[in-house]
Amino acid sequence: MNKLFKPLSILMAIAFLLTACAPMVAQTAKAAPAEANYQSTLGKPVSDRSVANFIASNACDQSGSFQLCRKAGVALWMDQNQIVRTAYLYARESQDFSAYKGELPFGLATDDTRAAVELKLGQPKEVHAPQAGWESGLPDEASSPDHLHFWADYKRFGVTIIYDSPAADDRNANIQAILVNK
Repeated sequence: MNKLFKPLSILMAIAFLLTACAPMVAQTAKAAPAEANYQSTLGKPVSDRSVANFIASNACDQSGSFQLCRKAGVALWMDQNQIVRTAYLYARESQDFSAYKGELPFGLATDDTRAAVELKLGQPKEVHAPQAGWESGLPDEASSPDHLHFWADYKRFGVTIIYDSPAADDRNANIQAILVNK
């Protein structure tokens, strides 16, 4: 009986330690920080921990005043004080960037057309009568600076939508990129 007592007590001690430590491991996993996203970088200096984490976790490369996070489909633009002011979200895969896979601002989707974007960024026709319908949200400014894309600037939202067509009247144009400004 004495010969079995020692091995059984060791097995019981190991089992006790395993069950006692298991909840702590589960709690540690829950306490892990959330993955950094582009929103956590806006308006912060490059030296900020959340910005540094985003750059490191997305293997970004610096090019002038940009951090190019090609695999994430994001480019961050910093001002002269090294504060992140704009996040470029690439809706479509390109030669240099993967398509951005995260959540887009204001309920936008990468497959939205210009008509869908204007509807999503619109406002009620009559504020006190929601049943009256929805008015398209036209941009505050618009241009085609490169003659390849149409840029719709919604300053009231801090967002610029770049479409894959230069035509100002192409309501079927698709989103090429979204610039989120801070």
